[in-house]
Amino acid sequence: MPVTDLIKVQIGPETATGWGTCVAAKDKLLGVTDANLNIVDEVHQVEKTGWLYPSDLVAEVSQSGEGSIMLDLSYEEILYPLDNFFDAATQTGTTTYTWPYDAPTDTAITPQYMTIEFGAPSAEYEACGVLFTELNISGEAGGIWTGSFPFICSKVDDGAMATGLTERAIELIRMADTEIYVDTWTSTIGTTKLDDALISFDLNVTANRHLKQFAGEIEPQDHGEGRWSGTLTTVLEYTAGVKALVDAMSAATGVVQRMIRIRATSAPKSATIDFYGTLMNGADLFDDREGNVTVSLEWQGTYNDTASEWFGIDVVNNVADILV
Repeated sequence: MPVTDLIKVQIGPETATGWGTCVAAKDKLLGVTDANLNIVDEVHQVEKTGWLYPSDLVAEVSQSGEGSIMLDLSYEEILYPLDNFFDAATQTGTTTYTWPYDAPTDTAITPQYMTIEFGAPSAEYEACGVLFTELNISGEAGGIWTGSFPFICSKVDDGAMATGLTERAIELIRMADTEIYVDTWTSTIGTTKLDDALISFDLNVTANRHLKQFAGEIEPQDHGEGRWSGTLTTVLEYTAGVKALVDAMSAATGVVQRMIRIRATSAPKSATIDFYGTLMNGADLFDDREGNVTVSLEWQGTYNDTASEWFGIDVVNNVADILV
């Protein structure tokens, strides 16, 4: 009998085999708080006229998979979803490594394709050709960064999970180590820090990925993606620095745009979110947090011509390679 507490998630790279060909896992994913895997089985049924019983004219027309993984994020394990959601990163460094991830501009990306194994003894499955479709990262004061990563995949197979995978030392990304910077559209991102202001943030980015079905095949044989989009919601306590930001918005005669950096640091490690956004839906000026006034701001991702980007994440850690 499978035991739910024994469910684990393991990842393997599909680089050599190509997208959608199942491979054995190389690493166990740590920090998983929840995970689900679904077989998407499309069946077509044609009703027969002249009869009262359900039709026996049925046919399976396509099959694929989908699911999601939820993580308490660490400076180490965050690389796995990022390497699949963005281009596979080329890290730099010798003992401390920098992993840069930038949203695409005019060229489609090449993600690190993955097979993800799910399950517990007597209930083991693998999702082949995994593609994360959304990147959802959030944090609230007094807690840690968390991530939710929905995905699609070419197929779901049953099969024994890889054994003997070791667990690595990881460090969780704490909100206690997190700071926020908000700068004007033409200045330098990461210049103006808002001290003792950030209460929570919620980043949501979609790559608009989809599976491609072709005649002659029951399973998808390729994938595509469309225009990326994203929002960042920040909840801030109403400090003097935040009031100055709100006052600048209330005096604006056009759109309000800012460069926002959210960075967690535990030297030598760090995780940095850079987001360029336009303020949407105004501002709720008098929200309450245990008797203190807060303001919630929703930023829509917007390309900055000067910086030549709108969204990116950099991670610094001691990890030289993943999935090798």
